[in-house]
Amino acid sequence: MADAMDKLFLGIKSHVVCINKNTGDKLWATKLKSSTITNVYYENDKIFAYSGGHLFCLKASDGAIVWENTLKGFGYSTCIIASESQNSALIANQIAAQQAVATAGVVAATTNANS
Repeated sequence: MADAMDKLFLGIKSHVVCINKNTGDKLWATKLKSSTITNVYYENDKIFAYSGGHLFCLKASDGAIVWENTLKGFGYSTCIIASESQNSALIANQIAAQQAVATAGVVAATTNANS
């Protein structure tokens, strides 16, 4: 099994997927709530993931869900995940990426409506 330095964590199609960076092999995948965007953040052998309006904590070793928070009252919009140890440039990149996805969705919807 790869150690934490050899792992890449993806948020994709309502899943958190762990990939071995050296081989490209999928080590594990965990299905979360249905969502078009699944954000992930890694810290201290835990993965924090936002999907379908819920926040999850998973073990980085095997993808087992440690806990889930329904974030009652906050709806299903996009979410930026940050902690006190994360630098502001990384947070700014997350915000820019989510804005780009939202803009692409609006452009696609407008284009389809005008077709």
